[in-house]
Amino acid sequence: MRVDDWNRAWRALPLILLAVALVIAVVDASVPPPERLLTAVLAVAAGIWHWWMVMAHPHWPERVAAPMVVYFAVLLVLAAVLSSRHPAYGLLVLACFPTAFATLPGWYAYVGVAATALVVVGGPAAVLDVGSPWSIPSAIAGGALAAFIGWCIRAMEAEVERRLAANRELESANLRLAQLSEENAELQGRLLTAARQTGVTGERSRLAREIHDTVAQGLAGIVTQLEAAEEAASDPETVRRRLAVARDLARENLSEVRRSLDDLRPGPLAGTTLPEALSALVSGWSDVNDSPATLTVTGTARLLHPEVEAALYRTVQEALANVARHAGARKTGVTLSYMEDVVVVDIRDDGVGFTPSQARGTGFGLTAMRQRVLRLAGTVEVESAPGQGTAISVSVPAIPSDREAK
Repeated sequence: MRVDDWNRAWRALPLILLAVALVIAVVDASVPPPERLLTAVLAVAAGIWHWWMVMAHPHWPERVAAPMVVYFAVLLVLAAVLSSRHPAYGLLVLACFPTAFATLPGWYAYVGVAATALVVVGGPAAVLDVGSPWSIPSAIAGGALAAFIGWCIRAMEAEVERRLAANRELESANLRLAQLSEENAELQGRLLTAARQTGVTGERSRLAREIHDTVAQGLAGIVTQLEAAEEAASDPETVRRRLAVARDLARENLSEVRRSLDDLRPGPLAGTTLPEALSALVSGWSDVNDSPATLTVTGTARLLHPEVEAALYRTVQEALANVARHAGARKTGVTLSYMEDVVVVDIRDDGVGFTPSQARGTGFGLTAMRQRVLRLAGTVEVESAPGQGTAISVSVPAIPSDREAK
């Protein structure tokens, strides 16, 4: 039972015992009917008094001193009068012991217990035989026992309330943590979306610059060569030379267009998964360079956004190219790890190594690799030292593909 249930039970106890005593007194034929009627009226009055002061105003007991002191004094007087008219109402007198703790606040409860003990031993209808040498010690012992039991009950109620308050605070803290977690998840989603949008914008700007600097200029050069060939139509040698230059420009620009298209979505990723594409890449690299290389996949592979898969594929491709050009490694290992929020690619070799702080902008491709990954709010970590091989770890958000998100 909860504390409130126990409080309601203790507050209802006087009404229950009063009802039992009323029934016993009413059916007692040894008492004249007029006396029984008057006693019954007093008992009903006591019951109404208790109901009005305690049951009808549940916020008064143990909280408001003045009304409860008046209530208990009147109830104790009525109990004493009723018990003097019929011994069955001694039950109501005894009920005043727990009622003192159920209604009176603070130290008033112990005063109420003492007053009840006086009624028990020396009231107008003492429950104990005053002539007995054990009556007063028995009343004192009973009052002390009632006070001790009441103190224990209050101590337990206070402990229960303390624990309930602690539980409420804990629940409130858990609720705040859950709200913060949801807010953080929403913020992370916004950041990833913003990072992806920034990456898309940056990639479009880069492609626009490349088209302007290569394809557009190349087409302008081709037009110039064709116009020059047209003007020199009477000189076959000049026409052939101009056409040869235009052909070379066209081939060069065709290569640039293909390279730009490959940057949008690597061909090896079309119609296949990232682990399969990396497996083919690592296997082909190993055959071409005659160097052992392995791919390990951990976690549950899933379909990621094309930009994420393209960045990881190009990163591994660039790293393997660096190994072939600079590392002189005997063996190379690639690990693709699918985690809850991120995807990590590790490329390790046992080659000659280098000093990372001296490698920026020196042709190792690390700058381009970092730029590609940073556009996706990812990170690139490089660990290397001369003669100790190289380890590159790339981590990017595990942004799901549009198809998987649906």
